[in-house]
Amino acid sequence: MKIPLWDRGKYYRGLLVLIRKDRIVSAREQELMLRLGQALDFDKRFCETAMNELVKNPHIKDEPMVFSDKSTAESFVRDAVSLASVDGDIHTKELHWLKAVAEANGLRDDWVSVAIARSLSEY
Repeated sequence: MKIPLWDRGKYYRGLLVLIRKDRIVSAREQELMLRLGQALDFDKRFCETAMNELVKNPHIKDEPMVFSDKSTAESFVRDAVSLASVDGDIHTKELHWLKAVAEANGLRDDWVSVAIARSLSEY
């Protein structure tokens, strides 16, 4: 899927917001964020810097990301659920934020729950 540059920036920022929700950025989360950054065509150094400055960066806001189309929003939620569940559990703050993103993008209320069930069943 081809994601416009504007949405790619929101996509990556949204994933950064998500991984700081539980205040623990694991090595596995960092690894996945580097791979996702590469897939979104961002420079590796940019991604590393963004993760290193994550907690203190005032430009990364907690508001739910709103994407230009539903398919991008769905892809984002799927990737976000995979990232949030990398440790086999999804923190309550992550779950609430994911549901807010789904709502802001017009996804059904149960959409996040279904995505979570699928992701956790892979473990």
